[in-house]
Amino acid sequence: MNKGKIRILVVDDHPVLLSGLSLLLNAEPDMVVAGTADSGPKALAQARELQPDIVLLDISLPETSGLLLLPEILNQAPKTSVIMLTMHEDHQYLKEAVAKGAKGFMLKKCLDVDLLYAIRSVMRGQIYIHPAMMPDLLAGQDKSVASPEERLWLSLSHREQQVMLAVVMGFTSREIAEQLFLSEKTVATYRSRSMAKLGLETRSELVELVARQKKTGR
Repeated sequence: MNKGKIRILVVDDHPVLLSGLSLLLNAEPDMVVAGTADSGPKALAQARELQPDIVLLDISLPETSGLLLLPEILNQAPKTSVIMLTMHEDHQYLKEAVAKGAKGFMLKKCLDVDLLYAIRSVMRGQIYIHPAMMPDLLAGQDKSVASPEERLWLSLSHREQQVMLAVVMGFTSREIAEQLFLSEKTVATYRSRSMAKLGLETRSELVELVARQKKTGR
């Protein structure tokens, strides 16, 4: 019955949210909730037993943090991709989650069609960060200690950085336009102008640039 479906483990300590997410995900033809957990120990046990495709992991759990639990889950289920769930729009949470191996970062207020898109994106091998949070991924950089490459990135406007990060995350121009409330033509303009500023020609070069900056902890 579940053959070929994306098998999902949902980890959250709120029964209403667990129930709601189960209804949302099980209603999709290509998804099934393989298990749920409301604590760290249960999450680890379920991850080890089920080896799910995706774990939706709340950052705030009783007696532990999802960020502490994240590497333990990946150790128990190395082929599993983890998408973090949080109420907090804090770029430090985002940076720590990405550094520890999370493949997605979702705000709880956006857990509807955006979550479905995030799951499918991660299953395609992409990293998904909700557009509202993407500018924070490289926030807080200090120009005085930045490398020439980093200074090029910092020369982009806030909106240009948003568009470029969306490109890195695999969004199409149409999807970027919808998320940022822009026209596709405007997105194309931001993209071409930003690529010229960065001295890049391809998306793969852009991905490498962003990856290098993430590795420096900026």
